[in-house]
Amino acid sequence: MFRWRSYAPLVAIAGLCLGLARGRAAAPGRVGGWVAAGLALAALGLALRLYCVGYAPAGTSGRHRRQYAAALNTFGIYSVVRHPLYLGNVLVWAGASLTSGWPAGAAVSALLGAAVFGAIARHEDAFLRERFGAGFEEWSRVTPAFLPRPALWRTARRPFDWGRAVASEYSTLHTLGILALLFAALRATAASGAAPGPWWWAGLALNTGLYGALRVWRRRARPAS
Repeated sequence: MFRWRSYAPLVAIAGLCLGLARGRAAAPGRVGGWVAAGLALAALGLALRLYCVGYAPAGTSGRHRRQYAAALNTFGIYSVVRHPLYLGNVLVWAGASLTSGWPAGAAVSALLGAAVFGAIARHEDAFLRERFGAGFEEWSRVTPAFLPRPALWRTARRPFDWGRAVASEYSTLHTLGILALLFAALRATAASGAAPGPWWWAGLALNTGLYGALRVWRRRARPAS
């Protein structure tokens, strides 16, 4: 599940797309509010992921194909919550689902996301317990898994690395844009039977252009990453 976690949302996306194609979106007067709420929630999750990656020491938080930890990070955001990246993932997943404008479908999708990352977090706890022993036990005894406890805050030991954070998360931003546009197109088609208007193509061009620019920057700034 950890290795294929990036593909798990495809199941939820397929379900949301099917529902929108069948006209399950909220009433036209309410869709905008749900979409705005979804974008705000997804932005919060993305900001949390950026924060985690930007402050994380090398060999800890990041996009790995297997569970890996060169050190136990217990400072910064990790001093108040054990799995901030997974918390960010759940927020992004739930927010992206809400941009469909179908509240019921988004709720089911969010529950699926919470189940997936909750299971991964339990497995990661077992991995870290075996890897770091008493150090993990002491940290986990007071630090919640998913609900932050601000009173435990301890300042991060390294400066924030914007380059590392953006290089890690620009693809998430691109995916959010693609999903919001896809859901908008499905809602429009289901409601009127017409293809999306010029606004849709302008949004697609903007999203693609931003993704391309950040990808080029990443390759030039960090050729070894």
